[in-house]
Amino acid sequence: MAPDDRPAPPEPTPLLVLRVSHDSGRTYGPPRVFTTADKLPPLVTSEWPPCECPRHRNR
Repeated sequence: MAPDDRPAPPEPTPLLVLRVSHDSGRTYGPPRVFTTADKLPPLVTSEWPPCECPRHRNR
C-alpha cells in the first residue's frame, strides 16, 4: 500500500462532556470534552465516577 493510499485516521469520538458549577447551578463553566484521542490514565478502581471528596481524595 502506497503512503497516499492509507485511510485517514478516524475523528476523535466524544466520550464525556462536563460543565461544572461552583454556585449551586446558577452559572456553569465552559464545557470540557473528553474524547477517544485523549491520553487518559487507566482507572485504579471500578468506582465510577472516582470520588474526589476530602474524605476519599487521597485513597
